[in-house]
Amino acid sequence: MKTIKKFIIFFSVIFLYFIFREMIFLWTSLESVNIFLAYSVFTAILLFLFYFAILPIVKIVRLPSNLGPTKVQSEVETLREKRIEQFAKNPFLVKSKIDVLSLQKNDESYQIIISTLDKESYAIRKSYVNRLFYSTSVSQNGFIDSVMILSASVNLVKEIFVLYNGRVSTIELLIIAKKVYYSIIIGGTEGVEYVTNEIFSKLATETIKSIPFIDKIVTSLVDGFVNAALLTRVSLITENYCKTLYIEKDRDLYPSSIFIATTAKDLTSEVIKQVNSNILQIAKDKSGDILKRVFNPVAYVLDKSYSTIMDFSFSKSSNTFFDKISFWKR
Repeated sequence: MKTIKKFIIFFSVIFLYFIFREMIFLWTSLESVNIFLAYSVFTAILLFLFYFAILPIVKIVRLPSNLGPTKVQSEVETLREKRIEQFAKNPFLVKSKIDVLSLQKNDESYQIIISTLDKESYAIRKSYVNRLFYSTSVSQNGFIDSVMILSASVNLVKEIFVLYNGRVSTIELLIIAKKVYYSIIIGGTEGVEYVTNEIFSKLATETIKSIPFIDKIVTSLVDGFVNAALLTRVSLITENYCKTLYIEKDRDLYPSSIFIATTAKDLTSEVIKQVNSNILQIAKDKSGDILKRVFNPVAYVLDKSYSTIMDFSFSKSSNTFFDKISFWKR
């Protein structure tokens, strides 16, 4: 156990070092243009973090506490009954015209409720994951990526807790925060690498290699996908805490890296298909020279995919994290 903790601390320090280095690089780059530009951008980042990270965390803490999974088999039935009672006033279930009070408090009724909530949860996850994939592919800076990942993760967790009728207990909330952090630092690397190679293998043709900046484009897209996979991990772990009734050990709540990577692949498949189509079109039309004249070639390739990403908004009238910020479209 001590060895594992040292391992985690070591990689955490490395992780923070790279973020700090990217932050310094961003500051010096902006400062070289204008010192006031640097101050303005970093002030905007601090305001962004306050509004899209700190405030949502406060809202999560203020949510009513729900019941997490149990490790005692004899408590499953009681836990299920209490959760069904809590779901009776769930806004989404009421909107979906599911009369929870008319349902019996058995496993079949519980699965009906969870199945209904899972569909909405999938829509929420798909919206956040695809937009994070887009934004971090375009950002070109690790510090900005970390800000986006933090903000998206916090808001996604909040959305899931609201959907499933409240957060878990404070102790379990701290466990989620710790485990999610550990997962981001040390989890899922091999699975993500396998799927990213599979997704972008078709970009390795000689024709596409002739496109200017193609290495930068592919690398940025892979980075965006990795971030999308990490956010997928966050959502799946949070959902498992909200809907799972019985676990033998905490590890049961954490999906495998391969499952996370393939889930992220499924969530982003439409956008990636559009991206591949855009790149192939550039090669076909011999318009690769256009990329030489644009500031951010990744943004140029993704531009035609933006409308596809926006279509993933799970509620046109909802006041979500992504609905509030217009600059996600570069």
